[in-house]
Amino acid sequence: MVENLGRKVFWIAAALIAAVLCIVLPESPFRLGLDLQGGTRYLLSIDFDRALAEKKITQAEYDNRQQLMQDTVAVIRERVDPTGTKETVIRAEGADSFVVEVPAQMMRTTIEAKAPLLDRLAPVDGALSLDVTNQAAASGFPLTGGVIAVGSERIKYEVRDGLQLLDLERGFAGSNIVDHPAGTTVTLKSYDSIISLIQNPGSLQIFARAQTEDFQSTGTDETKEYQKAQEWVDEHPGIAITGFNALDPPLGPPGNIRWFPHHTMGGEGAPAARDNLVPVVVQARSEWAFSSQDVDFVRPSSDEFGLPAVGVDMNARATIRFGDFTRAYVRKLMAIVINDEIISLATIEQPLFQSFRISGGSKGFSQVEVEEMVKVLKTGSLRVKPELEQEERVGATLGDRYVRLGGISAVLGLALVLVFMVIYYRKLGVFAALSLLCSMTLLMGAMAFLQATLTLPGVAGIILTVGMAVDANILIYERIREETRKGRKLVQAAKNGFERASVTIIDANVTTFITAVILYYQGTGPIRGFATTLMIGIITSVFSALVVTRILVHLSLDKGAERFSMGQMVKETHIDFMSLARKLLPVSVLMIIGGMGLFFSIPERDRMSIDFLGGFTVTVRTEEPQEPDNIRALIAAIPNVVGKSAEVKPILDSGDADSGFRQFRIVYKSEGDVVRSGETGGEKTGQAEIADALVDVLQKGPIDLALDETTKDANGRLYFESEHATADISSALSSEGTLTGVTISAMEGHPGAYDFSGAAKPDSTLFTLEQEIVQRLNGKRDATGQEFRLAVPMPGTTLVGAQVVGELRDKAIIAMLMSLFAAVMYIRVRFAEYSYGIAAVLAIVHDVLFVLGVLSVTNVTGLLDSEISLPMIAAFLTIIGYSLNDTIVVFDRIRENLPRTKGTLKDVLNLSINQTLSRTLLTSITTMLAVTVLFVFNLGSGSVLEGFSFAMLVGVLVGTYSSMFVAAPTLLWLENRSRARQAVESTHEKSAQTETAGA
Repeated sequence: MVENLGRKVFWIAAALIAAVLCIVLPESPFRLGLDLQGGTRYLLSIDFDRALAEKKITQAEYDNRQQLMQDTVAVIRERVDPTGTKETVIRAEGADSFVVEVPAQMMRTTIEAKAPLLDRLAPVDGALSLDVTNQAAASGFPLTGGVIAVGSERIKYEVRDGLQLLDLERGFAGSNIVDHPAGTTVTLKSYDSIISLIQNPGSLQIFARAQTEDFQSTGTDETKEYQKAQEWVDEHPGIAITGFNALDPPLGPPGNIRWFPHHTMGGEGAPAARDNLVPVVVQARSEWAFSSQDVDFVRPSSDEFGLPAVGVDMNARATIRFGDFTRAYVRKLMAIVINDEIISLATIEQPLFQSFRISGGSKGFSQVEVEEMVKVLKTGSLRVKPELEQEERVGATLGDRYVRLGGISAVLGLALVLVFMVIYYRKLGVFAALSLLCSMTLLMGAMAFLQATLTLPGVAGIILTVGMAVDANILIYERIREETRKGRKLVQAAKNGFERASVTIIDANVTTFITAVILYYQGTGPIRGFATTLMIGIITSVFSALVVTRILVHLSLDKGAERFSMGQMVKETHIDFMSLARKLLPVSVLMIIGGMGLFFSIPERDRMSIDFLGGFTVTVRTEEPQEPDNIRALIAAIPNVVGKSAEVKPILDSGDADSGFRQFRIVYKSEGDVVRSGETGGEKTGQAEIADALVDVLQKGPIDLALDETTKDANGRLYFESEHATADISSALSSEGTLTGVTISAMEGHPGAYDFSGAAKPDSTLFTLEQEIVQRLNGKRDATGQEFRLAVPMPGTTLVGAQVVGELRDKAIIAMLMSLFAAVMYIRVRFAEYSYGIAAVLAIVHDVLFVLGVLSVTNVTGLLDSEISLPMIAAFLTIIGYSLNDTIVVFDRIRENLPRTKGTLKDVLNLSINQTLSRTLLTSITTMLAVTVLFVFNLGSGSVLEGFSFAMLVGVLVGTYSSMFVAAPTLLWLENRSRARQAVESTHEKSAQTETAGA
C-alpha cells in the first residue's frame, strides 16, 4: 500500500527532527504577544511643519496630513510586521503622533561591538568620539542608534556619523552620569532594530557627480559654491540639506546642482558627513530621475572585495532609462543617495541596465546595515522621518489568571480530541493521535522558524486548527468502514479508503489553501498573520493524514492485522434532508434578518471594539505599588463603555511583579462620538470616571503641601517623573528665597518622591507657595542636565485612532471578496459547474450572518463580551474555513454518486448527505470538544477568548447545519433551474428545426 517506505520514513523523521530543533534550540523559540507578556510601546511624532520647511512635503500634502500619516503607518507596518505574524499594534495617537507596540522579544538585538573612547567624555558633552583602527569596530555600532556602555554608565545615541555617536541621552536606564577619560572601552549593549526600521526614511535617488564643467555652465565656481553650502549647514544645525537645495539662487545652489553629505564608513581620521558635501547633477530630463519607485527587487549581495553590499534590480519601466543614463556617464561617478545622504559613490565602468550594487567602497557595509537597507528599500520610502518621543515597557494586557486559564483550556481541549479519537477508533484512533501530534509538531516548528508571535487567540487558533485537522483522519477511517461493509478484504479496503478519501481531502484543503493565499497577498497585518498560520496548518495536517497515518496503517497491516474495530455513532440512515430544508430555510432567513436588524440597531460604540473605533489613552500613577489585576477590577467597575472596553497595562519600569507597579497605561473607548468628531475636551473623554474609580489609589500631588499660617513652616511631598539629587532639589527650591532652611529626603521605596520642609516667606499662602515652587522648578535642570518634571497623578487623555483603518480595512475587505471568488472558480473547475461554487459561498454567507446575529443577541443582553474585534475577525475567518471544508466534503460525495446512482438529483443529494453524516457529526464533535473547553474555562473572564470561543462554538454548529440544509438545497435549486432552462432551450431548438424542415 505504501511504496518507498524507508525513504518516506526517513524524510518524516528528518522533518520532525528539524521542527523539534527549531523549537528547542533557540532560547525563546516563540515570541509571546502583548496580551501574554507585554512588550515595548513607542510613541513617535511627525513634525509636518519642519517637513514643509525642508521641502520634503508639498503644501497640498501638508493640508492633507491625515492621509500622509496613514501612508506612513502603512509603510511602517510592512517593515515591522511584513507577514502579520508578529502581532504588532500600530495606531494613531493625537493629530501628529502614532504608537507602535511590539512584543517583548522583538525589542532588541544584541550586537558585538567595542571600541576605545577617543576623547574625554564629560557630563556636559553632547557627542562621543570613537577611536577605531579597523572598519569592523566602527561598523559594529549601528548608524541609526543604539545603547552603549561606557564604564557603569548607559548612554543612548541616535545616530553614528563617521566616528562620532551623536544626540546622546546620558544616564540612560537610570545609570549615573559620570566623567570618562580617553581610552575607556565603549561597548554596544543593544540595538533597537524596531526604531531603526521605523525611523529610516528609505528614500533612494540616483545622480551623477557634478563635474567642473557643470559649474562652469552655470557661471559659478565649485569651491565658492561648496563654501556657501557649508556655511548654510553650519548656520542651520539639525536641518536637512534638502532645505538648502530647495532655495533659489543666489541663496541656494546654482542651476541643476544639488549638494548631499557623503556617508563615511569610519576609520581613523575619516571626515564627518557634515564636512564632506558632494555636488550632484539633477537631470533636466525627467526620465533620468530615479527613485524607490523604479526598484523592482533588492537583496543582500557582496562587492568585488567580498564585503557585504546591496544588490538592486530596476523594474521593467526603468531599465532602458537607467541604461541610457549610465551610458551617458561612463567613466564618471554615480552617486547613490539614500535618506538624503550619498551612501555610495562609484565609477560607472560600463552601461548598466537592470542590475547594480550599492557598496561601501573599500571599507564596505556591515551585514546589519545591509539587512536593514534591504528591508527599508523593499517596503518603500517615508516622506518624513518620525521622531521618537517616548519609549516604555508595558506589561501584558491580560492578567496572569486569564493567561493560565487560556493555556490550560487549550491544552485540555487538544487532549480531549486525542482521547475521543482513541476511544472511538481504537487502534486507528492511536494512529490518528500520533498523526495529529506529528502535525502539531511540524506546525509549531514552522511557526518557531518564522519567529511568529503567539497570542492567546493565536494559541487557541492553532489548537483549533489541529482539532479540525482530525477531519482528514475521520474521512479516511469512515471510507475504510464503507469499503469493509462492501465485503472487501482489509488490505483492499484500506487502500481504497485512502485513495477515495484523498480526493475529498485535497479538494477541501486546496480550496481553503487558495483562500489563505489570497488573504495573505491581499490582506495586511492580522489578516496576513492568520493566513500564514492557516497555510502552514493545512500543509502539515494534510501531510500527516495522507502520509503519516497511511504509513502507520500499512505497518499495522504488515504485522498481520485482520480487522480494525471502530465505534459507530451513526448507522445507515435514510433522512429526507431536502424536504426538511424546505421547512428550515425560512426559519434561517428570518433569524438572519432579525439578527442583522439587531446588529445595526446597536450603537456603533457598543458593537465595535476599540480596534475599529479608536478611543483614548491615559497614564495613571498610584501612591503605593498596585497589582495589575486590582487596577483592572477598579476600572472594570465603571458602569459604562469606559469600564467595559478598557485595557490596563502596567508600565514595567515603575515596579516589579513581586511588589506591584506605580504606573499604568489605560486604553479605552469613549462615550458618544468623541473619536469621530475629534473632540478631546470635556467629560466625554472618560477621564473623570477613571479618576473617580481610582481615587483611593491615585498618587497625590504632584505637590502635596501643608503650611502653618502662623509660623509659616512648610512641609510636604514632591513627585518627580525621574530621580534627582536631593541637593539639586534643595537648591532649586531655595532660589530667590522661596523657601529657607530646606531639608529634602528621598521617600524610601518610591523613586522620584521626596519629602521636604522649610520656612516660607511671611506673606505666603498655600496657593502662592505652590505656585512659586512650580515656577522655581519649571525649566530648571539638575547637575546632570536632567530637567525637573513634576509627575502628575493622571495627565490629560490622548486621542488614539483605530487599529483597523484606511488601507488595512480596505485590503481586508478586498481580500475576503477575492478569496470567495477564487473558491467559486476552483470549485467550478473541479466540479464543472458554477452552481457548486455559488452554493458553497451562500452557505458561508449564511454562517457568517447567523453567527453575527447570535453575537448581537449576547451583546444586547450582556451575557457575553462579544463586540467585533480583531480576535473576533480571526474567529469569523476560521468559521469560513470550517464551513467551506465541510461543504466541499458533501459536494465531493455528490459528484461521486451522480454518474452511478439512479433517481433524481434530490435523491442523489439525500443519499450523499446520509453517507457523509457520520463523518460530519464526528468532525463537529471533535472540533466542538476543543472549542467547548475554551468557552467553559473562559466564561465570565471578560478576556478575548470568551467571545472568540463562543463565536467558534456557534460557527461549528451552524457550519454543520449549513452544509446539509443550506448548501445542498441551494445546489438543488440552482441545478433544477439550470436544467429547466436547458429543457426550454432544447424545446425551442427542436421547434425551430421542425419549422425549417416543414418549409
